[in-house]
Amino acid sequence: MNHISVNKIQHERFGESLKLENGTYCMIVPLTYGIRIMHLSLADGENVFFEDIEGSVRQEGPEFHAMGSDGWLLRGGHRLWASPEAYPRTYAPDDKPIEYVLTESGVKFISPIEPWTHISKEIELLLSDEEITIRHVITNKGPWPIELAPWAISVMAPGGIAVAPQTKRETGFLPNRSISLWPYAKMNDERVTWGEELITVRQSSEFQQAFKFGMHNEEGWAAYIRSGVAFEKRYEPQQDVHYPDFGSSFELYTNAHMLELETLGPLVTIQPEQTASHTEYWRLTACQDADDYIRLRSAAQ
Repeated sequence: MNHISVNKIQHERFGESLKLENGTYCMIVPLTYGIRIMHLSLADGENVFFEDIEGSVRQEGPEFHAMGSDGWLLRGGHRLWASPEAYPRTYAPDDKPIEYVLTESGVKFISPIEPWTHISKEIELLLSDEEITIRHVITNKGPWPIELAPWAISVMAPGGIAVAPQTKRETGFLPNRSISLWPYAKMNDERVTWGEELITVRQSSEFQQAFKFGMHNEEGWAAYIRSGVAFEKRYEPQQDVHYPDFGSSFELYTNAHMLELETLGPLVTIQPEQTASHTEYWRLTACQDADDYIRLRSAAQ
């Protein structure tokens, strides 16, 4: 394993932050808000995540005043939410300083308890030469049980193409897949290709209309290819459990600004002081384009 360097820095856009490097990967996590992983790259490479520098994507209104905030900012990067989505609960502002604890092979970040939802969130990063393990944990800090699914959302920089696999399980005369569509999603959206083996979605600033779909991604991976680098996230989908949004363990959202790759854990009821967790595994791979990435991935299997 490479030596992991962890340094507190003053970033020009993110403010006071923690920078993690191990010779292969570089990650930056702001400490004055979050938890948001705002930067991920290969060493000395370009950030694969979207940065909403101007704060153009936001939710605001009087309902946020009760939360002690003027609103919620997308910001970009990678975040942890709780599904199912509901307004304004889901958009509890993450604008307070966070804490962190150094571990043997990474860092654990801990957010304050959300006064509206009575939950706290943790994201633990474990770095190795080959990949990054991201463990998401939500704890119920309230006085009664709550039902939720951990929801890990990576907001990708514009101009790339996303790839997700179709289900391969043979089920004979029974169906083996389903697609969840949001009211604003069009089946004939020009950015989307419903391929036999792969679903691809192109992020484009030319389309103002948002698009989102969900599915139970039984293969357990998805990727986003941009500027010669593929970001791949893997997780362990489960059978015979209840996922939100008509059984979606994977969701993809895009608009004119960015594209989100989202994975979810099962819906669970957590008692006071109990937790729900969901783990992803990230990898960055140099490649020419999406076709090259698929070839490299197939050859490695």
